[in-house]
Amino acid sequence: MFWLLIREIIETAEVIRDPYLRATTYAKIGERLARVRDAKFKLVFLKAIETTREIDDPVKTFRALLSIGYSMKKAGLRSAKKIYQRVLEDSRELPDPVRDDLMVLAARYMLGLGEINEAIIYAMEVKNPSLRDTVLLQIIRRNTSLIGTEKVRVAYRIRKSKMALENISTEPHRSKALIEIMKSYFLLSSYENGIATIREIEQREWAKYAFKEALFFLKERGVIEKYVPNLKELAKYLVGKFGDDFKIELGVAFALAEEPVEAADLLRKLDGDKALVEVAIRLLEVAPRYLPSFIRVLNEREATEVGRALMNRFLENPDEGEWETIRAIWERSRSEEIRVKIARYSLVKGDIDGAMKVVEHIENERLRSIVLADIAHRLLKMGDVSRAIDVALEVRDPKFSSILIAEILIGALDREIEAKVIVNGKAKNHS
Repeated sequence: MFWLLIREIIETAEVIRDPYLRATTYAKIGERLARVRDAKFKLVFLKAIETTREIDDPVKTFRALLSIGYSMKKAGLRSAKKIYQRVLEDSRELPDPVRDDLMVLAARYMLGLGEINEAIIYAMEVKNPSLRDTVLLQIIRRNTSLIGTEKVRVAYRIRKSKMALENISTEPHRSKALIEIMKSYFLLSSYENGIATIREIEQREWAKYAFKEALFFLKERGVIEKYVPNLKELAKYLVGKFGDDFKIELGVAFALAEEPVEAADLLRKLDGDKALVEVAIRLLEVAPRYLPSFIRVLNEREATEVGRALMNRFLENPDEGEWETIRAIWERSRSEEIRVKIARYSLVKGDIDGAMKVVEHIENERLRSIVLADIAHRLLKMGDVSRAIDVALEVRDPKFSSILIAEILIGALDREIEAKVIVNGKAKNHS
């Protein structure tokens, strides 16, 4: 029954009027018959090739031949290569844009078959530089993915990727291709070569991306500590190549790779506290969960500078604040100015008790009084007059304390009067 159905399918294909569609359909049938080892598959492929002679448009003829050759190759027929060679030679008289499209199609068919070398050959026939480089980049990416699944021929595949790279002349294709080759080296466990590849990248944004990818990969493989010297040398090279502002990107990359010690060390050597602050702000914007570990590797002076900048941001935008980050600032900096900011942030977030605990660690009388005044005013606003007065009494300066208590009492009275006044301004109750 199965074989009768196959014969009927082959015969029915004859009724397809469009010769292009009939030829490619025959090819697909032949491919499937080869898969089930039906001897008629060669005959069906022959019908496909013969049908291409009925196609009036030469470009459609070439496209049909490429599709047929693809199916033949999947069926295991060596003659597929001859068909592609025929298209390669016979299409040379076509206008460049038209032939470029055919060569791109040929390259992609070969790529689909895993024939990297053949794909490169056809890609190299493309005249348009940008289009050619796009296809070559696709080939390199496919090659990298194959390296990730194979245990053999890895070095061979890297050579093929490098051969394709040599013919890529436009950006950002070349930079992207170099990143793929970097990944290939890493998959081969050739880490030094992978790191060195980043030096060849000419575009700043792609160099930054490659550096970050390298850090993540090495971290995942558990070998990053061994290659920190290589990464530091690369970082210095990239700063020299792309400018001092690139150091911020590198510092962020190290921090994101959970290497805060290396991030801080790099930034200290390049631009000191200013760079540390810039990286902290960038981390706040892109990945705040990495901030606490970054802050905890700073010395007291550095933590104070970074803490000042971060607390100013938190006070301006309270939703940006993270308690774990604030705890890290508290641990690393003994600056009373910073502690005042932490107390004020606690008040903004409604944590009166937290603010009071911070006050216990402020020795400077003026700063301590300012924070206590803030707390008292917040308690008054909440309607807790009694506690506000208690806090005011903790102010050691008698004059300041008296002024504060007077403000609280008058403020409390104003609140009570305001609560009793109706819209027309008359008192509800004069008793």
